[in-house]
Amino acid sequence: MNGTTTVFSLPAPRVLGLPLKPRTLWTIVGVTAIPLWATWPLLAVLSTSVPLFQFLAIIFAVGAVFLFCLPKASPQATETSDNRSWLTAWLPAFMVALGLLVSDVFFIWALGYIPPAQANLILYLWPLMVVLLGVMLGLFALKANHLMSVAIGLAGAALVIGAEVTTIDWLGVALAAAGGLAWAIFVVFRLWQGENAPDALMRGFALSAIIALGLHLLFETTMIPPAGTLICSVLVGIIPLALGNLAWDYGIRRGDRVLLSVLAYATPLVSALILIAAGFASPTRGLLAGGIMIVVAGVISAR
Repeated sequence: MNGTTTVFSLPAPRVLGLPLKPRTLWTIVGVTAIPLWATWPLLAVLSTSVPLFQFLAIIFAVGAVFLFCLPKASPQATETSDNRSWLTAWLPAFMVALGLLVSDVFFIWALGYIPPAQANLILYLWPLMVVLLGVMLGLFALKANHLMSVAIGLAGAALVIGAEVTTIDWLGVALAAAGGLAWAIFVVFRLWQGENAPDALMRGFALSAIIALGLHLLFETTMIPPAGTLICSVLVGIIPLALGNLAWDYGIRRGDRVLLSVLAYATPLVSALILIAAGFASPTRGLLAGGIMIVVAGVISAR
């Protein structure tokens, strides 16, 4: 009781007894998006009986509701957000729809022209697109080890996916590349907004659900999905869509941007491991070799 004020603070997070810097902590948050995203192929396989736009409307609606139920920002932050102009508040939501809904639609359309392995490999040019667009806009300070890590990571993803490129349908290639570019543009937009950018996922998911529902009513016949399919669709909306993209959105803006872009190549690897564990795929030499190359790429980028 000497008249001074005691300030209490929480200890910094630690790993193996060592304190974590905030940038490192947010990088770890961003990395958690990879296993969350990787559940998408298995859950999507179990939800294939639903028409495309109906499926997208369901998962985006679930994602929006889930994010709405998460703890909100402080009243002061909410008031500041409410005072923003309409364009400032809703432009990020439109970019979410571009990055997620448009990307998914282009990718699924591409599957009508090229095999899934090829489409997935071309789609996973997006980490390279993020790095190149970020360099062009001055968001990245690119070094030689970054270029090397991106190239090795892409080669590793190619081995994991095991794409056969003996026959090429250029329309399918263009659609898959457009899907990757749509997502890369959204990521770079959020990087440009900075680490204190307003949250945009909930509004973006809601907007995507409305657009997908409109397209479903125009072009598809509504069906009542079986209970198992509906449960898997709900899980897609919560796990890879809401939680995965929430972790990525915060991690890429506040953590190590280049390292996360390189580590994103591990998503097909983790997806393949999940499919193998579920009995939907078999292990291959390419999977092992590609996994090693992705790990090496991450180590090179982290240096």
